[in-house]
Amino acid sequence: MGLPCGGTVSRNVVLVTYDSLRADHCGFMGYERDTTPTLDRLAHDGVVFENAVASGVPTIASMTAVMTGNYSLASPEIGFDEAQCKQVTQRPTIAEVVSEAGYATGGLSPNPPASSYFGFDEGFDWFEDFLAADRGVLERAWNRVFERSIAGGSATRYLRLARNVVRREEVLRPWEDYYDHITEWREAVEEPYFLWILVLEPHHPWVPPSSSQRWSSRWDKYRSFRHYWEMLNSGWEPEFDGTVRERMIDLYDDSIRHGDSFLEQLWTDLQADEPVFIVHSDHGEEFSENGRYGHQPDVTEELIHVPLVVWGLEESWRVETPVGLRELAPTIAELTGSPCPFAGRDLLSLDDDTRPWVVSKVFVGGKRRAAVRTATHEFRRRNGRTELVDVTSGSCESIGNESAAAFATALDRHVAAEREKEAVRSGGERLIVEGRV
Repeated sequence: MGLPCGGTVSRNVVLVTYDSLRADHCGFMGYERDTTPTLDRLAHDGVVFENAVASGVPTIASMTAVMTGNYSLASPEIGFDEAQCKQVTQRPTIAEVVSEAGYATGGLSPNPPASSYFGFDEGFDWFEDFLAADRGVLERAWNRVFERSIAGGSATRYLRLARNVVRREEVLRPWEDYYDHITEWREAVEEPYFLWILVLEPHHPWVPPSSSQRWSSRWDKYRSFRHYWEMLNSGWEPEFDGTVRERMIDLYDDSIRHGDSFLEQLWTDLQADEPVFIVHSDHGEEFSENGRYGHQPDVTEELIHVPLVVWGLEESWRVETPVGLRELAPTIAELTGSPCPFAGRDLLSLDDDTRPWVVSKVFVGGKRRAAVRTATHEFRRRNGRTELVDVTSGSCESIGNESAAAFATALDRHVAAEREKEAVRSGGERLIVEGRV
């Protein structure tokens, strides 16, 4: 079914990316807590994709797919690697495409894995990531934050981490700190525009302001410093009991609520522009379901099932067909009337014959973990095992049945197509160009 988009191809488009927001912790997806009141309102009047799937995990892999329409092929272990940058810079990005079509383009990301260092500023007239312009300074800052502040077990490092969490120093910035940057940019540009904002809430560590605390307490926040330290030192596999787990979930839900207040403010302030809002998460979060906390690169249901809502069209409906986040690029190109160099489907024009599954994949240590996701099942290969999971119940099923065989065939075809990608040389480095799969 095609979508009427207000009779114009020059709609303003606002892309809001939440970091680490699970689909099953959103009210419009059936969660019992009122974590996402604003997003719920947009979902009520918009298009809800009930089975949206992150194309990769963590942020750098997922957002590469969102911005380029292609899977990320580099290893998701984040580092200062030119190959990571080329995943974005040597492919067309949605910002470049709409900019060439005459759009003003603005972007803001307080998360380093989705920063200018890795090429995410490509195509944006204005891009803010709060990182030093000098790469040497940036590398030293990165090492200081992500290595020295969390390595080892000294009390000094623990206290420093706690201080950074409380003050939101170095890389952690709540949305209130940068909101004025967004409105100032909007006031300075002409329509039409494309605006992308990555909202860190509810990324760990979960330290919601008191104004957003409905389920957690002040003492929970204080305790969370120790719990976060334990997660880091255990490789994200701490031995928390049920009480601590529930405490972490309470903080997480309050952080979601805090992030939702950003959407409320932005939605209110941009109403006069009649934009199309596209709201999604880059990936989910684990709370011991697979023996881990956080979002280490993997393809489990808790990590790849994400919320996705489009608001601002003439109609509203819910889509059960599985869709991948990498298909946002062709969707935005279609919304803006821009030429579309991206593989994938326009998510606002799906029909009854559309493909009933999508693929999510990550690379860890050079090895692929991949999953085929349908509306009811996830078939995945990870850690040398093949698993078939009923996503409606969370139960594992026999991999010897017909459904598993069909999923295996789909995944094998996807991998075979990937291996037939055209390899080209650019600047002495190998770049993989993906075809349609």
